[in-house]
Amino acid sequence: AKGVYPTPEGAEFLVRAAEVLAEMEKLEAVYKQDSVSERFSFCVPRAEYVLRLAAELAKKLPEADIECITADFSAAVSRLSDGICSIAAVRCPKSRGDFFIALANEKKLRFEPIASSEYVLLTSEKGPIANMDTVTPTVLASLARISYNDVSPELPCSRNVMLDDISDCLELLSELYDSYMVSATLTNDKLDRYGLVSKKYSASGYTDYILYPQGYKPDEYTNEFVNTLKRIITNG
Repeated sequence: AKGVYPTPEGAEFLVRAAEVLAEMEKLEAVYKQDSVSERFSFCVPRAEYVLRLAAELAKKLPEADIECITADFSAAVSRLSDGICSIAAVRCPKSRGDFFIALANEKKLRFEPIASSEYVLLTSEKGPIANMDTVTPTVLASLARISYNDVSPELPCSRNVMLDDISDCLELLSELYDSYMVSATLTNDKLDRYGLVSKKYSASGYTDYILYPQGYKPDEYTNEFVNTLKRIITNG
C-alpha cells in the first residue's frame, strides 16, 4: 500500500540512467536523418554572376547546404580531381585555351563550353576616356589599372591597383576617375549602379566552361547548377 522505494544504489542508478537517456536523445536529435542537410560544393570564377548564381541555387535547393568556392581554372581542376567539388564553372582566356584543354585531359576531366565573349574596358563616367570613341595604348598608359585577377590581357598603365573582390574593384573604379579595368561584360544595371561606362577594346576574349569528372553522373543539384548557370550567362 505504501509503494516501493529504491535502495540507495538503485536511486543512484536511476539518476545516472536518466542522464544517459537524456544524452541519447540529444545524440539522436543531432544525427536524425531528416535533420541533416546535404552539402553541394561547386567552384566558380571571380565573375560578376557569382552572387546571382548562389542566390538562385539557394532558393531552388532549400534542402542543401550551398558551398560556393571561387577559384581560377587551375585551382578548380585540382578541387575536382581531389573530389572536393562536384562540378565547376571556369573562365579561360582564349590565349590559354590549349593549356586548359591539356590540363583537363591530364586530370581526366570533361568540359563543355557555354559561351565566348570579348573583354571590355570599364571606367568612370566622369573619367577622361569616358567619351572617347577610340582608346589607344598611349592614353591607357597615363591611367591606373584596377584588377582582381591575372587572366585578363596585360595593357599599358601608369600603375596597378589589385584587389581580391570584383565589387571592391568596381567601387574603386567609380571613385578613381583616372583609372580603368579590363573586365567581362557587365549588365547595364551594374554599370548604372557604379556610374561606369563600358568601352570596346581590341583584345583577346574568354570562354566560360562547365567542368566535371569523366565519371560524372548528373543529379538534381548538378542539373540545377548547369541550367541556372547557362541561363545567367547566355542572358548576359
